[in-house]
Amino acid sequence: MGKAKMNTMIRILATASCLAFWSGLVQGAQYTIPISLLYYTPGATSNYVFPRSGVANSALCSENKPYANQYLLNGKSQGIHSHTLNIRIGQPAVVTLYESKGKGTAQLKISPLGVRKTASLGWVGPLKSSDTCASLNLSWDFFVEKSINSNSTLEETPYLNTNPTFYYTLAFELLDANNVPPGIYYTRGGYQFKSSELAMSQGTTQSSMVSPYIPTLSLVVGHVFKIDMPYTSVSLMQSYGNDDIFTGKVRFRAQSNERYSITMTCSSPSSATSGGDCNFAGTQMELATQARFPKQGRTFDLRHNIPTYIDGADFTDSLYEYPGYIDFTLSGVSQHGETGKTYFDTVNLTFEADF
Repeated sequence: MGKAKMNTMIRILATASCLAFWSGLVQGAQYTIPISLLYYTPGATSNYVFPRSGVANSALCSENKPYANQYLLNGKSQGIHSHTLNIRIGQPAVVTLYESKGKGTAQLKISPLGVRKTASLGWVGPLKSSDTCASLNLSWDFFVEKSINSNSTLEETPYLNTNPTFYYTLAFELLDANNVPPGIYYTRGGYQFKSSELAMSQGTTQSSMVSPYIPTLSLVVGHVFKIDMPYTSVSLMQSYGNDDIFTGKVRFRAQSNERYSITMTCSSPSSATSGGDCNFAGTQMELATQARFPKQGRTFDLRHNIPTYIDGADFTDSLYEYPGYIDFTLSGVSQHGETGKTYFDTVNLTFEADF
């Protein structure tokens, strides 16, 4: 009896979800920090999240650069100023974000790390903080920044000077990231910093201090879906001790943080059997297809044009690639096949993310 050969055609599909944004306005907030949509990819090397646009500059300290950026402060008056003002770089804030489809909440830690002021020529004020990893005190360029691991509060009194522009160094960290389901998360009304977190005097050092406001704070926790199948053809070999059965397998690796489906379709609808297998190469030989995950000890029967869902904690850890096999079993070979003839056929396997 000759060998039977079969090619597998693999398609990988994923659906995109719509993004929903929420914003709010706090009455009386003089300063705002615009932050564009933040992104987190499950399985990333760190839990820090970043926007894809709107960053003014990178962080100043080398240890902060992988985690933080400078963001523009809006609302400070322009013109000529000859007075000093107070600036406080305080403690981290923890903000609750809500998933747009009701999947739950996420905790976002916002760490204020520094401030920078650029201006035209003016006056140099005192530099008060010592617990910094970067600092500069010039009339046209003033900055202080503490390490991301520091628990200190920086209190500064620079001159406002002429046509000043301010930037805050901030880091955004998703807490308990491995337990946050993929989705779109948002704050209900932006985020108003507390005085202990971030503050600046409205006028001179004698004026009351106000805290800046982030009008829109939204986070996308991305989906992970990856299928690796290095071989797309297989030669079926006679089963040991049974010339009526031929078998073969194709290995693959699946990585997903949500459930996904595998759908097998025969080479043509007319070749599907009543039980969902495939008549092979126009004969009465029947090809059965299964997805097998040896480490989990699970096997799933794949039926023609019926999605089989792979779900549960044993299969959907975003940090892990799960090895598996597509097993093929061809029966009725000695009954319906011709000795010495090689048969070819094709099935389609569709791996589809159920996001």
